[in-house]
Amino acid sequence: MKFSAFNLKEELVNNLTKLGYNEPTKVQEVVIPKALKGENIIVSSATGSGKTHSFLVPIINNLDFNEKLEAIIIAPTRELARQIYNFANEFKQFYPSLIVKNFISGVDYSRDLKSMNNGANIIIATPGKLNSLLKDSSINLSTIKTLVLDEADMLMEQGFIEDIESIINKCSVKPQIEVFSATISKRVESFLKKFIDADYTLTLKDETPTSSTVNHYLINTKHKNINDLVLKFLKIKNPYLLLIFASLKEDVKKMYEFLSMNGYKVGILSGDLESRERKTMLRRINNDEFRIVVCSDIASRGLDILDVSDVLSLNLPSNLEYYYHRAGRTGRNFKSGNSYIFYDSDHTKEVFKLIDSGLKLQYLKFSDDSLVEDLPLIKQVKKNKKIDTELKKDIEKAKYEAKSDKVKPNYKKKVKLAVDKVKRKHRREIIKKDIRRQREERYKQNGNK
Repeated sequence: MKFSAFNLKEELVNNLTKLGYNEPTKVQEVVIPKALKGENIIVSSATGSGKTHSFLVPIINNLDFNEKLEAIIIAPTRELARQIYNFANEFKQFYPSLIVKNFISGVDYSRDLKSMNNGANIIIATPGKLNSLLKDSSINLSTIKTLVLDEADMLMEQGFIEDIESIINKCSVKPQIEVFSATISKRVESFLKKFIDADYTLTLKDETPTSSTVNHYLINTKHKNINDLVLKFLKIKNPYLLLIFASLKEDVKKMYEFLSMNGYKVGILSGDLESRERKTMLRRINNDEFRIVVCSDIASRGLDILDVSDVLSLNLPSNLEYYYHRAGRTGRNFKSGNSYIFYDSDHTKEVFKLIDSGLKLQYLKFSDDSLVEDLPLIKQVKKNKKIDTELKKDIEKAKYEAKSDKVKPNYKKKVKLAVDKVKRKHRREIIKKDIRRQREERYKQNGNK
């Protein structure tokens, strides 16, 4: 299918071709015709599937270009809002009268207020900043045709519900509302029912939350030092552009500093960076200054970092939806990509959740100078069943010895301490056995050389 198959203006179709957009993605095939008709839409689709142009193309097609505000696009982060703004500004070379404005937190308020009062065709903004500006500005909202909520579940998670409600209620004429996200949670659905008639919604869900061009690998670290394994991973894989994710900002900073000290030129994307620093960092990343970027989950949502070949998760996030957003940074625009996850026997619960969600995983482990195939996790669990049985026996024994015939104060605490002691001892024994095994393997290999 071509963009010319839609009811788009011929000039816009030609302009899309000049920008390199020749064929619509699957989500665009479904969404663009609905959006052109002014229908309310809820779209749940994998990251990297082309959601941004699903709403931008119809908005630009339907603009009157008469200095009136016709569309508002709300994004949860400054980076995502700025990215959408850059996409929209690509069309300015063809439409000189197009006025797109970007209002985000961290930018001078009085300057933004003056800019808003001067008018725009499209406003792209973060919700808190936009809501504040609308309260103080004289801009006319009666001309708005379309309101877009991008990464809607993240908007909910970050507590922007009241701001969004306020913005929608300020529209004197009910606009078309389009909602886009990689996942649509029950909380989002509940919120949307207030504003969208179910007869005019569309939910498009892919079979998997990430692109089908992404391969997912699980790497058993066997309790080895993570820093050493990252260096080994880099030497083995030599990735073109690798994003390394950690759940905590502190871990992001530590990994960034560690890799820098080891001679790697590394970028960093974290919530600790100021707005200007993050903007500069994104520009440098997309200018190919780095082959490695260490990230917190702020970079996993919606950001279009070009040509990411590989993603490495040092751990799994507590909210597993964020894993899919991480993995979605690669395999974009029909390119292939790889997503690797470090785990050990203490973190199999999170991994099983991924498996239960339908994710197909390939299992790897480190050898001396390569990554080799490992047993599937379910077989590893069976293999360790005997060890778990021994642990249970030791725990029961510790509980029995910690208890007394009479119930004394703090006896529960005493039992808990005894159980924790057994678990620590058990874990140390497993690690010691694993280290001994590795030494024996190295000894045998060196003896054969």
